[in-house]
Amino acid sequence: MKTATKNTFTNQQIRVLIQKHFPSAEVTVIKQLKGGTFNTLYQIEGTHELEQGVILKTGPDKSITVPNHEKNTLRTEIHSYYLLQGLELPIPKIFAYDFSREDVPCDYFFMEHMEGKSWYDVWPSKSAALMKELGRYTARIHGVVCDWFGKISDTTAERFSTWSGAFTFMVNDALYEIEKQGLRLPYDEIRTAVYSRQELLDTVKTPALVNFDMWAGNVFLKRKQGLSISAIIDFERSFFGDPLASFVSAMFIYDDVEKEKDFMDGYNEVSKFPLIITSADREKMILYEMLVYLRGYCETQRYGFGLRTAERVGIRSMIRLFLWKLARLPK
Repeated sequence: MKTATKNTFTNQQIRVLIQKHFPSAEVTVIKQLKGGTFNTLYQIEGTHELEQGVILKTGPDKSITVPNHEKNTLRTEIHSYYLLQGLELPIPKIFAYDFSREDVPCDYFFMEHMEGKSWYDVWPSKSAALMKELGRYTARIHGVVCDWFGKISDTTAERFSTWSGAFTFMVNDALYEIEKQGLRLPYDEIRTAVYSRQELLDTVKTPALVNFDMWAGNVFLKRKQGLSISAIIDFERSFFGDPLASFVSAMFIYDDVEKEKDFMDGYNEVSKFPLIITSADREKMILYEMLVYLRGYCETQRYGFGLRTAERVGIRSMIRLFLWKLARLPK
């Protein structure tokens, strides 16, 4: 999908980057890939290091204005991949990256071309084996811990000693971006819903790595005696926080993790902390899902008029639903 954040480089510009990082290779194919609404990806094929194919992932042009949570996301992704190395996860190998913005006006990196098709492309394929496998991989991601909560970046400004501090910052950050655009929302109700649950949020004591974008488009499947997971990609929205937050971003894979016995069985095979969802957990997960939609509301500015309008109507409706659910919970 063409959006304001996607770029289009000439083959010559891309060849300059390839020559810089793969000087002995000869390029035979450069193809821009479809899909996604934020970054731009190119499939590169050629000789030597390019024989198996590589993917060039580029962020938005540095002149494009994006919400704060989408700034420097490729740097977050690279950090995440390095944190996950050696954990028996199907993540791509990173060949090179450059955040200097000297050769092209954006961040970029080259990564391994992963086999298979996205789960979204073969949706609604689903099996006990796939869900158990996804559960095991998710638990391995959550097994990476840190000593602070917040966004994974080079700056310490978004690192917090408590989960309530980090999460409240994320919500306020999204609301600030929405207010800048002059969009309608029940701002006071949203803030009250979060501020009144600081103690609940602070029951989370260990900052775990959370992939806040684990939806069907970012999980790849391949067929080999049945479907299996061949890749998990796009860790650009990752942060250190409550592991439960990852379960609200699994769109087109599952809606309610509590109904996914096979996923939970796989998760509990690996996790040191068995996944048992309590009423307090459900309350927190409503907050996390609301953050997904608040960030989505910020991002609608890059769409065309028709899609932008439809998305905003739908998101406002969902935000009202989350507030209604929270208001009905016992104090």
